[in-house]
Amino acid sequence: MSENDEKPKSGDHQFEASRVEMEASGKGGLSQAELDELVASSDTGARSPRGAVGTIILLVAFFWSLFQLWIASPLPFVVTGFLKSIGLSGANLVMNDTETRSIHLAFALFLAYMAYPAQRSPFQLALGVGIPVLMAVLFIEGSKTGVPVWWIPVVAAAVIAAVLLGSPKNWVPPWEWALAVVAAIAALYILVFYDAIGTRIGAPIKQDFVIAVIGLMLLLEATRRSLGPALMIVASVFLAYTFLGPYMPGIIAHKGNTLSEVVNHQWITTEGVFGIALGVSTSFVFLFVLFGALLDKAGAGNYFIQVAFSLMGHMRGGPAKVPSSVPP
Repeated sequence: MSENDEKPKSGDHQFEASRVEMEASGKGGLSQAELDELVASSDTGARSPRGAVGTIILLVAFFWSLFQLWIASPLPFVVTGFLKSIGLSGANLVMNDTETRSIHLAFALFLAYMAYPAQRSPFQLALGVGIPVLMAVLFIEGSKTGVPVWWIPVVAAAVIAAVLLGSPKNWVPPWEWALAVVAAIAALYILVFYDAIGTRIGAPIKQDFVIAVIGLMLLLEATRRSLGPALMIVASVFLAYTFLGPYMPGIIAHKGNTLSEVVNHQWITTEGVFGIALGVSTSFVFLFVLFGALLDKAGAGNYFIQVAFSLMGHMRGGPAKVPSSVPP
């Protein structure tokens, strides 16, 4: 027997480990190509359009990374100082937290609709149809008497229609282009109208209502596509709780919130969607994910694993000690 026959290739080990893991999770019998596709879909989305659309997705992700590196660096302050020193006193490239969060969410929502097709299982379809209906009913119920609400079912119907029209994996249909663009515009609303919104905190106008309702519905749908149904369900339950407080039992009951209060809290100020969680993602999480992805593509991930195996692999229980030796 030759030396090559005695030592299995590393790729065989990886395939065997993947096969065992998939069988344990009830997804055995997949080929290596199917396993690779499953891993890729969790990393970059399940949709892989070719041509110009694929290039657009790549460029948007690239500019998102550049934007994050820009705001994390001292360059905005340096460039602003230089521009002012040459007489451009009105130049200001330094953005506050609210503005950066708005741009960060706009990039995320656009790519969520472009790169992640909607699942078509009965449960997923029920969520894709049921949650917009539930949100529309709650928003109408929370509206003040005499305020026009005819447009709320229209928004919900548009989202439901986009879900029912289908979501192919190899190309982006026009209705999903529309969802991606409208979601990004809704996220950028607080950036574009930053000064005007600052003058009416607590008293949203009809324009604020429309953008907030559209933004919340599209954010929930984007969550379902990219992160699965669990987080969408949790967010929807807590949104429903804000409206249904008077109907809750005993200790968790409250007076209930109006649509005006929800719009102001969730979309117009930095207490809801644009709050601390999005701020942490904008300032820290994205940079760590980007750095980890670059290391992985450069082969550093496999290098750290091999180093850990070389240090611990010869010991009893060595493979169990390896995870504690690999940098997070």
